[in-house]
Amino acid sequence: MDFKILTKKLGFCEEAERFIFDFDKNYRHADFAPHWEKLYAAGEEAEGLNGLRAALSPDPDGMKILVCMLHCALHTHEAYRARGIPDRIFFETMRFLPRFVNARARVYGRPIFPNDWWFYRELSLREFRLGALEYEMLADNGERKISVHIPEKADLSPPSLRASLREARKFFAEFFPEYADAEMYCDSWLMSPALKELLPASSNILGFQNGFELVRWDKESDACLDWIFPRRDMPPEQLAENTSLQRKAKAYLIGGGKIGWALGKMKKHPFAE
Repeated sequence: MDFKILTKKLGFCEEAERFIFDFDKNYRHADFAPHWEKLYAAGEEAEGLNGLRAALSPDPDGMKILVCMLHCALHTHEAYRARGIPDRIFFETMRFLPRFVNARARVYGRPIFPNDWWFYRELSLREFRLGALEYEMLADNGERKISVHIPEKADLSPPSLRASLREARKFFAEFFPEYADAEMYCDSWLMSPALKELLPASSNILGFQNGFELVRWDKESDACLDWIFPRRDMPPEQLAENTSLQRKAKAYLIGGGKIGWALGKMKKHPFAE
């Protein structure tokens, strides 16, 4: 696979694709190897990322580093092939990139890549999109765990969740057997108990949340704003009200309510029929 095929298949918006191909004309990936090679090495990711940011500066919208990471994804594709992981999973996982870039383009009027600090997980074969959800392999003081992440607009209906979980268990058993029986956790605003006050009992979000046991709840965190609202760089009174959740969350927050951020541990039989 070459760079152009990868970029086209991922599905960036027109303006983002234009920048990517224009910048790539003079980009030499090998020149930055001392930095991007560290994105694949556990414990060295931050150093590698900081080195790339400095070497590619100025890059206020993160689009130069996006080009670098697309080239890195070609190396990752080789690692997928070496393990026998299907291309379908590779592309579904790598669409993390256009998901954020295109969303920012819709909101800000230009493509922006704000998630360089996260993407090394996908590059280093630590996180995979399997059906509706993403699954990240973690090692916490020697204990293997899997962190479950929820992509934007993921189908959280019970059948979709069950299918994703089945695929994940099969995937890890086949390709990373040491994680086949690992406990799964979700660290997200979607675990917040406050959502029970904002959503109807029939909500798919609550159905997802009910598949987990609450471990902890940080009521003071405002990180949920990044996920509920398209942009948070404005007074609370000006936050978007395009969805029922946005309207209810906005009123709840203005009234002094706390949504926060919470950690849940997956139950033994989640999303049961």
